[in-house]
Amino acid sequence: MRTSIPIFVSLGLSLGLVGCGDNSGTGASPDAALPGVDAPTATIGLTLYDYTRAVDVSPDGRIAAFEDVSQGLTSTLVFVDTATGVATPKTEIGDVTRDFASGLSNNGRVTALHGDPVQAGVWSEATGWIDLPAAHPAGCDADIAGAWDISADGAVVVGLAWNGCDAEAFRWTDTSGTGVYTTLDVIGKAYADSTHPPTNRATVISDDGKVIAGFAQNDVLDRSAAMWTADGHGVLLDPANLDAPSEILAIDADGSTLAGIVGFDGFVWTKADGQTPLVRFDSALPSDRVYPNAITADGATVFGGVGDPFSGIPVAFVWTKAAGMRPLIDVATAAGVSIPTGTILNSVLGASADGTVLVGTAMDAAGNGKTFALVLPASALAP
Repeated sequence: MRTSIPIFVSLGLSLGLVGCGDNSGTGASPDAALPGVDAPTATIGLTLYDYTRAVDVSPDGRIAAFEDVSQGLTSTLVFVDTATGVATPKTEIGDVTRDFASGLSNNGRVTALHGDPVQAGVWSEATGWIDLPAAHPAGCDADIAGAWDISADGAVVVGLAWNGCDAEAFRWTDTSGTGVYTTLDVIGKAYADSTHPPTNRATVISDDGKVIAGFAQNDVLDRSAAMWTADGHGVLLDPANLDAPSEILAIDADGSTLAGIVGFDGFVWTKADGQTPLVRFDSALPSDRVYPNAITADGATVFGGVGDPFSGIPVAFVWTKAAGMRPLIDVATAAGVSIPTGTILNSVLGASADGTVLVGTAMDAAGNGKTFALVLPASALAP
């Protein structure tokens, strides 16, 4: 499943303002699964788009979600059917300077920072926008909450809620059709002499809805990698680390494997092995950040980007324990996927459960920024 929004969209003060067609309420049950088991498979190949943002891929790989802001400052959610290639505008998300979509389920539910003031929004074809109940309706100025990710079945949403201007992590479930909102344990440690609790954010959730991860403040660090269980209990992954900020950006299907960034470096975490570093390419600078933005359901393959767009050109990567870091473009071409001459794949932002359908950012031969959908043959990721 997908990750987080890029790190500069920090706590949820986001980009967003103004959404459309609000249907406030909490009683909508998940939509019927889309598509059916006999649906066609995705078409192998690379497609470049002029959409502003790549949002996510449904775990089954059938829907690739993007944001289009070609009509001014309002962002529009677009679904691309990966089997047919048909792109369909779905709904307005809101003002591109404050609102953005963040996650996508198999049944076409989308999470977002939505509306004005910014709410934790969930959209589907059947219900339109649902803004989740606010634990603290006063929020922080124009920010109430933000929904950051969703389980594969669309029944569990996680995110951040503002208690005044203090950030809390939350989990919302919709399995019964009535909606249950849970504030997760506030974990970590605030700055010395602070009168405020430590900042917490739930950024990603496992496909099965049972494990949540993100970050919590840890004393001098504004963020430290953290995880929570479904009952709300949370822990810092490395509470002794006070040297470099860290957070979790991706999670596998059952939450047993996490991927994130600490300082400039990427890592993969399991309970058994702790943190395994993602060693950047030899051509990269030591200061180039490694963003592990997506991970397969089994936790074996990680995708993301290496580099700093302000000092160079980021390069999308594939990582496995056996093969280490490889440029995604090399993996794709070796598998027989045609890549236009001069195209650079910069970063992967979303991946299907099996890793064969990816979305992200790219650059064409003329140096124009693009988004992409890439469908790989299963053999491309074989050990």
